[in-house]
Amino acid sequence: KYFCMFVHQNLKIMNKIIILFFILLFFSCKNKDAKEIINDIKEREIFETSKAISLSDTTQTTISQLVIKDSLLRKKITQQVLKFYKKNEYKTRWLYDSRPSDLFFSYLKALDSINFYGLNAETYQKSYLTEEVAKIYKNKEINTTIESLDRNITASFLLLTHHLINGRIAKVGDNKRIWKRSFQKQNNVEILLKLTDDENLPELISAMQPQMPLYKQLSLKYRELQSETIDSIEKFSIPDIKNFQVGYQDNTIIKLRKNLKLKGFDASSTSKPNVVDSLLIEKVIEFQKENGLTADGIPSTKTLRILNMTLEEKRKLLILNMERMRWLNRDLSENYITVNIPEFSLRFFNKDSLLFQTKVVVGTGETPTPIFTDTLKYVEFRPTWTVPQSIIRNEMIPQIVKENNSKKYANRGYKLYENGKEINPTDVDWTDNDNVRKRVFYFVEAPSERNSLGLVKFILTNDMSIYLHDTPSKKLFSREERTFSHGCIRVQNPDEFANQLLKNQGDWNYEKVYEAMNTGKNQNRIRLKTKYMIDIIYLTTWVDDKNKLIIGSDPYSFDNEQLKQLERFF
Repeated sequence: KYFCMFVHQNLKIMNKIIILFFILLFFSCKNKDAKEIINDIKEREIFETSKAISLSDTTQTTISQLVIKDSLLRKKITQQVLKFYKKNEYKTRWLYDSRPSDLFFSYLKALDSINFYGLNAETYQKSYLTEEVAKIYKNKEINTTIESLDRNITASFLLLTHHLINGRIAKVGDNKRIWKRSFQKQNNVEILLKLTDDENLPELISAMQPQMPLYKQLSLKYRELQSETIDSIEKFSIPDIKNFQVGYQDNTIIKLRKNLKLKGFDASSTSKPNVVDSLLIEKVIEFQKENGLTADGIPSTKTLRILNMTLEEKRKLLILNMERMRWLNRDLSENYITVNIPEFSLRFFNKDSLLFQTKVVVGTGETPTPIFTDTLKYVEFRPTWTVPQSIIRNEMIPQIVKENNSKKYANRGYKLYENGKEINPTDVDWTDNDNVRKRVFYFVEAPSERNSLGLVKFILTNDMSIYLHDTPSKKLFSREERTFSHGCIRVQNPDEFANQLLKNQGDWNYEKVYEAMNTGKNQNRIRLKTKYMIDIIYLTTWVDDKNKLIIGSDPYSFDNEQLKQLERFF
């Protein structure tokens, strides 16, 4: 009776209720901490009820017949299901003798909400489970069918919670593009064992999501896009972009006007639609400003990438970036820092409130900045720079040989060391390749404003020699695409960043930071008393401070290959 009422409610009304429920639920985590919700469940005893049915078939063979719509996780989820029923004394959890449990209905509500997180309810068999459970109680089928369905509901729940916590993509990064994911340790079997029949599963599912404000903003933007109609974007490129100006003529200009209009920037021309005019350039500039691009009126590759992006492509990009946020460290403490590589931006937070933001320069495509979580330990003023061996062998020595100038780097403030002793670069025969290759040289750049690390360095704890630092190459911060380093992160306003890190430590203030950078002692290392976690992240779309969705670049070419892995869930 209850189940039939649930299934046959008016769909339009139900959809409105679900959306309203989702909005209210989504923002409730600020009032009710997600960790508290999960920890409260963990502290309980295992839930027991006399309504559960004892399983007649407890063989592992039966468990292996489960429907699990993620082939890469099939073995893991099967093992978890087996573990659950063993700990649950081989009794059903979702389905009782005369009707489904209230927990099952709560789970269906939770599956209704996950679409807003970019997940597909059919990955977790929502329609199948709903229909089959209805048939059982309508036709009063035998218990073996109930047992089979109960196992599949359990498998569905365990797969969903695994996806929510650790994501759906198995492989990210490679030997060159290092991407160290933060896997969350969560015993989903333990949680399921302790859920009560009146559990609010939509609230639990919400608590298992990343709780960062950016994730919630992306989720709400995705929900907004779901209500938009399909567009008719036509992809194109400008054949002669260098000559794009008033008077430039080509039939692709018609497509440019069309796509701009579809995006809300009407540049229609009744006279010569295939010729560039001032109105068209004006609308290109407006489009660029709206999307956080350099507003120069030139439909560059980056501008056309966003202009040519269909609504479906934008939705998928949002899904991908919400997925990436599930790979992040979720224990960043009160004070944390993020560096978003595709945005070329650093942000400093306290309790999710933004205190400071600045531009950064990151690694090139050949020497990409790793994506990982770390702790910022020290600030070092007026640092030296010990050049990595890869740069010495691949760049510095070849330059010395090419220019036939042994003192090339000595003249720029570098000292040369071998076996811990300083040596004269003119005493080395750099053209003797076999001999040079056998020896290990160290170039160390003395502290100065011309030092490659600038006047301050921010030291992390990783074993990849990745850190943040100042730079004498200030002009690079004016570029839109800022991939110029060997992997470390250059900070545009390092003095202000150092001040933010030290201002609550002793008598440090901006004046003292400035003095330490410009007139203080060399290699003055200050240990930070406050714990600062730093997340180097890779999000190719985000929401800006005006609540606009910004589509960034993909400097390390992750988007397409990761979207291919996600396609099996769309």
